[in-house]
Amino acid sequence: MTDHPAVPQGWYQDPSGAAALRWWDGARWTEHTQAAPPQVPAPAPQQYAPQAPQPPVQQQPYPPQQPYAQQPQAPAPQQPYPPQAPQAPVQQQFPPGGGGPEGLLSADVLAVNQDFKWVDISTSYSVLDRKGIEVGSVAETGQNAARKVMRFVSTMDRYLSRKFEIRDAAGVPFLELSRGTKVLKAKVQVARPDGTPVGEILQDRVVTFGSFDLVVGGATIGHIQASWSAFNFTFTDHTGTEVARIGRSLLDRVLDVAFGADYYYYEVLRPMAEPLRSLSLAAALTMDTLLKPDKDGDA
Repeated sequence: MTDHPAVPQGWYQDPSGAAALRWWDGARWTEHTQAAPPQVPAPAPQQYAPQAPQPPVQQQPYPPQQPYAQQPQAPAPQQPYPPQAPQAPVQQQFPPGGGGPEGLLSADVLAVNQDFKWVDISTSYSVLDRKGIEVGSVAETGQNAARKVMRFVSTMDRYLSRKFEIRDAAGVPFLELSRGTKVLKAKVQVARPDGTPVGEILQDRVVTFGSFDLVVGGATIGHIQASWSAFNFTFTDHTGTEVARIGRSLLDRVLDVAFGADYYYYEVLRPMAEPLRSLSLAAALTMDTLLKPDKDGDA
């Protein structure tokens, strides 16, 4: 073979005529050959029948939406307000000696004054501080006409349920006491005016009436040891430490025997936390009404 100028490798027509195509490797002819690929006739151009022009599709307009009928609202006229003069803060007025429950709860000495009544059909009495200023009161509630008549003609009502309110100097109740029908032991429930329970005052023995437990949620948090003959009472906390006491002077005892004028003192010896403070106060102020033993010896 003769030399050829540099020709890129590829399939070319075989110069020897032995095959249709022979591979040129860029320098010489090789032994690789192949037949010529079949000739595919070019497709004849497809004839399409002319399409008749179509009329444009008319878009159907939707009917306009009717707006919701709304009544036009006239703007509210702005009422001009006259300028307000600055108001001084309202001061709640209480009698001298302290107001609200703290007038009773924070006092170190309280005097319970149960004035003599010829006919006692609804018990009520006042509570004074050491200066003689009224800082609270106790009033019996729930006494309808039938109960008052029974109380006037007999002593049967002493076995029935009784309710009392302890009120502050303004006459606002802050403790409510209720005793159910007496069976064996005296049991007094103490609650706030909204019904929130504070605790219970329970006579701890059936035979004697010399002591009471102050109970909250089933746990004893305090105790009262009573001596009714001398009208002396000792209040202790759950550790047995004396925290308060009740007593009478000799003159008060004489007046009680002669005229039935009950007058005694409740003295706080140590600070007490809640609910012991409220339970002790509730027991002290109703000791001579709810917890006092009857003539037959039952509390």
